[in-house]
Amino acid sequence: MPNTFTKGNIQTAIWGGGLGRISGLDGVWLSIPTGHQAFVQTMGTGSDPNLTLSVVTNADDLATILWQPLSTIWVKKCRIYFGEGGSVNTTHKASFVRYNIDADGDLSSGAIVGLTTTNAGYDDYSQLRSSDLIIAADNRVTSSQILIAFVMCVDAVNTAFSAKCIMEYTT
Repeated sequence: MPNTFTKGNIQTAIWGGGLGRISGLDGVWLSIPTGHQAFVQTMGTGSDPNLTLSVVTNADDLATILWQPLSTIWVKKCRIYFGEGGSVNTTHKASFVRYNIDADGDLSSGAIVGLTTTNAGYDDYSQLRSSDLIIAADNRVTSSQILIAFVMCVDAVNTAFSAKCIMEYTT
């Protein structure tokens, strides 16, 4: 369950954990869970995560990855941690995306809030890495939008993988 801490007008939200069933998902955008994740929601293989998603049979998977403010916020900073659970080395990418969400849970009008970064290291279970994303000028998130944090294991993927998103924002 996400934790939120308040310091003045700047607030911090933290979420993440072990990603579910990722074997064979190298080079695919993987969603970072906000709670228990039995099956990872994937969002494409492009340079950035997909900017739309239609809920077909994956409402339970979508519910485990979204973070939604109840009032309008402005994202100030975002750091994404990632750790492999095996000896296979890989490069990682991270991204942070805002979506509109409708009454059925379909996502549209995605916009990159934390610009996609690449960690050029070749990481395995002996390194815990992080990426500080560059926040886009359009960093406003309304109460009718959601945020999803992503990571990609570019070259290869290990059976076990964990990730965490730390976001600072103002109201």
